[in-house]
Amino acid sequence: MPRARKGVVQIRFEILEYLYYDPTPQPRTHVWRKATTLSYDDFLKHLEYLIDKGLMTEDDDGNTVISPEGREVFNKLRQVLPSIL
Repeated sequence: MPRARKGVVQIRFEILEYLYYDPTPQPRTHVWRKATTLSYDDFLKHLEYLIDKGLMTEDDDGNTVISPEGREVFNKLRQVLPSIL
């Protein structure tokens, strides 16, 4: 039986979740490998979205970190998502 594809919200939640529990600045490739099973190109689309929305930040060296707003959104999603997934 094929695995169900993850939705956009679940993918972004998992990226935020990884950074929430390991808040040290990390290279984007490390986050990609540890937090997702996406192709790198697909991951970059989600990363760009999260950065544009202010939920993550990225420094000039490509290190990512969850923002205070991202922590807040993650906490809200953590409460809601189990009831709909």
